[in-house]
Amino acid sequence: MGVDNKEAKSRLEDIKYYTSLFLGTLCIVCVFLFLFLVPFVLDPAISTLMHDFVLTPVHCKVTNYSLQYGKSACQWASCREGCTATVYKCHQIRVTYTPEVVWENGSVVSDLETHQWADLNRIEKLRDLETDEPLGVEIIVEDTPLLINIKGCGYPPDVDCDAYAKRYENYQAMDETFPCYYSKLNPWIVLSEYNKDETVSSILFSILIPNLLFVLSLIVLVYWYCPYCQARCRKYEEHTDFRDPDDESEIDDFNGGDN
Repeated sequence: MGVDNKEAKSRLEDIKYYTSLFLGTLCIVCVFLFLFLVPFVLDPAISTLMHDFVLTPVHCKVTNYSLQYGKSACQWASCREGCTATVYKCHQIRVTYTPEVVWENGSVVSDLETHQWADLNRIEKLRDLETDEPLGVEIIVEDTPLLINIKGCGYPPDVDCDAYAKRYENYQAMDETFPCYYSKLNPWIVLSEYNKDETVSSILFSILIPNLLFVLSLIVLVYWYCPYCQARCRKYEEHTDFRDPDDESEIDDFNGGDN
């Protein structure tokens, strides 16, 4: 019997050791996962919600598409693969949209009246492509960039900028409109895709999953390796077990006294 007890105790200690090792590794992974999600998921998703984009898509049409090469020419991009890397090739798509007309599939540009398109006129100062210094020349701009998301970037395989640009180049060639979403706070920010439910879900999952796993793993480790915590728990259990029989005896004495 003593040998069996020792073997069982040794087996439990091994299970506890490997479980502790797993939980400790999980805590470290959760910390790094959360730090990774902050710039790549949380920041773009929260920024997207703060811009208050329309929930129902409107008509968009491509006013200009260009493929630029060189660091100085790629001051902005509708889509680029890699949000931190320096870009030397960029797709620049400019559009206008109908703020009051909801998108319907199969519509062409000629079906819409001129006054239905958004007034995006503004003055921009030209800058030198090499030095990025202002040239002192002002031009009137009547459209705005189209972005694949609020950051205008992403990572394969979810983001394929060549295919993305080809699709909107075809819209321009066929003179067709397509769905897009504009910001109510800044009408010059237009996204090609937006889903509020998915954005909120990505925020909740990015916050809850790594943090809950971290907290639960930490609680188990603290309970196992904190003598004070174990003593408090045992003391509470003993105190509870000790009071129950007394309570029952007091009730019996009380009932007996009545009789």
